Amino acid sequence: MNDMTLFWLMMVLVFVLTIVFLGIFRKKTKFEIFNDLIVINDFVYPANIPNYVIKSISMVEKLPKVMMRSNGYAGLKMWKGVFRILGGKRSLFYIENHFKGPIIKIETVRESIYINFKDMEQTHQLYDEMTKTVKIIDETELVDCKFVTTTRSWVIAGIFIAIVTVVSLLPAII
Repeated sequence: MNDMTLFWLMMVLVFVLTIVFLGIFRKKTKFEIFNDLIVINDFVYPANIPNYVIKSISMVEKLPKVMMRSNGYAGLKMWKGVFRILGGKRSLFYIENHFKGPIIKIETVRESIYINFKDMEQTHQLYDEMTKTVKIIDETELVDCKFVTTTRSWVIAGIFIAIVTVVSLLPAII
């Protein structure tokens, strides 16, 4: 196999992997609402939010000022992942359209979670379901526990880096 063929093979592989990983980040997030728990089913940023850490659930018209993206994706309109907002607070975004409100804000003991959909009606429906179903407990009963989110993105990034490394070492192996 000559060098040019190997180069193009590596370029195609990196392109395909990039498309696959972008597809994973753009996958639709699903929400399950229970009286004592909100479950966020997301491939990269899943979360279980028990009601004993929820201070409030509200609607806001715009996102707070984002200071930095800690671990996430920020595309043209879609923002997903862990961000630091003004004041340094850790926040988790499941935002499909950051240019338009409304946005659901779940304030927990340690972090804020922001959610919206492209369709404003879908955002309103999820908010209504949350406020009707989730039992918000008295602030004196709140528990300060670890962050409610789990992050698989480090594993995914590690796999991506390993694959790219193997592909880049192919010329030395062949």
